[in-house]
Amino acid sequence: MKGKRTLRWIFMALIVALIAPAPGFCEWPVKQLNIVVPFSPGGTTDRIARAMGPFLEQEIGVPVVLVNRKGGGGIIGTKAHLKNDPADGSFIVYTLQPYLSGAIFKDAFQMDDFDYIGINYYSPQGLWVHQDSEYTSARQLMEALKKDPNKIPMSVIPNSWSRVGNSLLKDRLGASGKEIPYQSGGKQRMGVVKKEVVFTITEVYGTLASAAEDMRCLAVFDDERLPDLPDVPTMNEVLQEMGAKPIPALSNFRFFMVKKGFKESHPDQFRMLEEAMRKACQHPEYQDMMNKQKLKVEWIGSEKTTAAMAKTHETLMPFASFWKGK
Repeated sequence: MKGKRTLRWIFMALIVALIAPAPGFCEWPVKQLNIVVPFSPGGTTDRIARAMGPFLEQEIGVPVVLVNRKGGGGIIGTKAHLKNDPADGSFIVYTLQPYLSGAIFKDAFQMDDFDYIGINYYSPQGLWVHQDSEYTSARQLMEALKKDPNKIPMSVIPNSWSRVGNSLLKDRLGASGKEIPYQSGGKQRMGVVKKEVVFTITEVYGTLASAAEDMRCLAVFDDERLPDLPDVPTMNEVLQEMGAKPIPALSNFRFFMVKKGFKESHPDQFRMLEEAMRKACQHPEYQDMMNKQKLKVEWIGSEKTTAAMAKTHETLMPFASFWKGK
């Protein structure tokens, strides 16, 4: 009898061992992960996050739902997250820089109100003209801008890199365009396409995806030439050729962040989420889907994302007045 009881306990122990989680394994703490996108449906930010959702579901094991909370250039939805959403892993935010820094300049919240999970989209700014523009090189356009500062019209979004880029060119070369404000990236590009303005400064990959047939890139605001535009010089190459000081790289990037507190309270889940996002972003089907839209997605983890946020915010600080309506 004693032998049978012992065998029964051994059998039960084996079953428990087989079904028990492996050491270090953790489950997602809630039944659904909501990704807050503080912009309208259909835009680039929304499309990138929405397409990634099903692949993230596969990795994290719970439904992933996109929640659009538009308004205020990303401020309304992000503030609502800080005020109302619990820091339990049920809500995270997908947004972009420089909009986050712009909101900080408006005193909407602080940089350290969030933990940064990772970047999955990085797009340097480019100097763009119409395909049949008389300006065939960045230097040619710079010389024209130097000759007639603030006369040649350019489309800008007030809360974006376009005004920053224009100001940096003015500082380095005395070359600046006449800023004509538009209220979205699509309208900003259409200003060039419809020849309402002569040029603009806007992100490379979003423009290649939406207006490559009508617009031509003369320079990129990055540290190196881009594989997708190997014949297009960096803006710093042009500045060096003209005897001017270099400028920082200017780039839109979209990233995931979570309300401060989750990482500290749930460190295992935070690491699990970061790894799940990396795998989802690198999934071949997701990559193929984004490539077909000419949107370049890649994964940059939490540590480098946090550093990139700090560096970009520092670059933007001298131009904080732009976000305050000045």
